[in-house]
Amino acid sequence: MIVSAVAEAPSARRARERKRASISGQAMAEYAIVVAALLGVMVGVGFTFLPDFIRALQRYYDNFYIILNLPIP
Repeated sequence: MIVSAVAEAPSARRARERKRASISGQAMAEYAIVVAALLGVMVGVGFTFLPDFIRALQRYYDNFYIILNLPIP
């Protein structure tokens, strides 16, 4: 790869920064839409799965704790 010693034109740099900002903005918009949809589904369902989720998380944590405390090196 050849690196140019010539400085990049300010207009080209601004264009590249705008493109990067628009990509970042698009990602944030997509994330907001997905989170809003998930929250809408959770509210629509009525959080009926929340106790099951908490129970599963507790079981995972308990099993992880057991494995960490085994006497086998």
